Parts: sequence; structure tokens; C-alpha cells
Amino acid sequence: MEPNATVAVVTDSAASIPNELLVRYGIRVVPYWVQLGRETFISGETIGPPEFFRRVRANPEMEVHTSVPAAAKFTEIYKSLAAWAKGIVSIHITSRQSGTCNAAELAAQDSPVPVVVVDTETTAMGEGFVALEAARAAAEGDALDRVIAKAKAAVPNAGVFALLESVSYVLKGGRLSSTAGKVGSLLKIQPLVRVQNNKVSLIGQARRRSKGLEALVERTVDEAKDDPVHLTVHYAEDEQEGHSLLDTLKSRLNCVESYLMRVPVELGVHAGPGSIGVAYYIEREHVGLAQQIEQQLGQLSRLGSQAKEAIRSRLPGG
Repeated sequence: MEPNATVAVVTDSAASIPNELLVRYGIRVVPYWVQLGRETFISGETIGPPEFFRRVRANPEMEVHTSVPAAAKFTEIYKSLAAWAKGIVSIHITSRQSGTCNAAELAAQDSPVPVVVVDTETTAMGEGFVALEAARAAAEGDALDRVIAKAKAAVPNAGVFALLESVSYVLKGGRLSSTAGKVGSLLKIQPLVRVQNNKVSLIGQARRRSKGLEALVERTVDEAKDDPVHLTVHYAEDEQEGHSLLDTLKSRLNCVESYLMRVPVELGVHAGPGSIGVAYYIEREHVGLAQQIEQQLGQLSRLGSQAKEAIRSRLPGG
């Protein structure tokens, strides 16, 4: 942490921030518990993505789930940071998909210094980039209110697009409706999902992997346009595929910062093996109503085209 910093930043391990950045900005991480069958692990400490995906790939019927970090763990971290910090900003995964924000809020009541919890409404490095915005402001010596403002301003412009090998894991975890699961099972497709605005949404589907990867690129390009964008490609197993996707995105976008990371264990529980995603943070003002409508109309048009292609493929001679 920089000598002039008076504000500490805390996040959770789903944010998947590269270790060198955690060290540089003194960001503290609260890890998730992960259950594989009868074994319990701590994400990033006693199990990492390579071992997790190897086990799940070998035993797809194995029960896997995550547990929210206990409020006591947040309390422990907040009290240790209070030795030097005058305030803490605790930045976490979407509150509608996890109880992490609630645990942080509970622990904040026992903190010796003020703690403000920020719901990023997303996950992975979408969440991580919000935490980095706050940590960079803190490192420059910004006061608590300014650090909070920087984090909250980043939230509407951060998110995740992901291509899943199967809908089964996200469906088992309750992150998508059963209707979406039935569609995926019927058409044998790879679903394209988005995590933003506290929602996990099915936004497309691909019958071929190559088409799904193209859709990831087009979605990200449509979202970022010409604005400066911070990117992370998260891959579950295929590092070469991750490199290729990141290179393609960088060639088409005004990319100011980029990383290639594994899908963290706690998200792999819901995304499953074979998943790949793009986490982003775009440097711009909050999207206005007119632009939101334009984006939604574009999404409806793309979904209509994908539905027609799926129907044609099931017709004789299709």
C-alpha cells in the first residue's frame, strides 16, 4: 500500500484480480469455501482452477457448490486493516446471486473504522476492475468518499460475457431459469450469458464453438465501441483459446489494460468445464436511456436471428 493511502480496499476471491495487482495496491481478499463431493476447500488456497476443473471433468456427476465467506472472516480483515486505515471500501460480487455483500455488511457493524460495502452487480474481473478503480484512487491518497465514488461510478460500466460448454452447471446452481435450461438441452447448444445489473441473463446460443467465440467478440465490441476498455479473458481449461480470444479483442478495441486469467474456482462451480468469458470495464459516463434502448433492440434482433438458425437446423435438409 502506498504511504499516503488512508483507505483500504477489500474484495472477494471471485474477483480474480492478478496477484501482482493485489500486492501492488494492498487489496485484501476474502476467499470462498468450495465443496467437491465430501471434500471442502478454500478457493485459491487449498484448491486452484487446474485441480478443480480436472476433478469436475473426470466426475461430472459430483456435487459441487460454494459457501459464502463467514462474517467473522470479514471482521478479522477489517480489524487488521484498521491498524492503519481510516476507512474501508469492501467491493463484492453481485448481491442477487450471492450473500457476500450481506456478510460484509454484517461485519461492518463491528469494524473499528467506517466500512462501505459496494455491490458491483457482476463478478469475475468485472468485479475486479471496480475494486482496482477504488484501489488506484486510494493509492493516490483520495479520501474515503472519493474512493467510494470512483467504485460506484465504475459499476454500471463493468460486466461479464461468458460462453458455457453446457447449461447444466449454471442451471444446477440456480443462476438461470429452468426454461433456459430446457432450451439449451433441447437444442444441444452452448449458451452465451451475461452477468450485469445483478442479473445472470441468457443472451444467445451457439451450435458451434467458433460461432460462440465470435459472438463473445461481437458482444464485447458492441458494448465498448471506441471507448477505452479494460479487459480480462477468463478461460477454464484451454489457454490457447483464451490467448486467441484476447488477441482478437485487443485488435478490435481501444484496450488500455488486459489480462488472461483462469476462471476462478467459485465461478467454475456455476460455469463448468469448457467455459470462457470476457470481463470488462469501460471508461465512460453511465449509459443513458436512449443508448440502453438501442442496445436492447440490437440484442433482440440478434436473438431472433439465432432462433431462426436453430429452427432451420432442425428442419429436413437443414
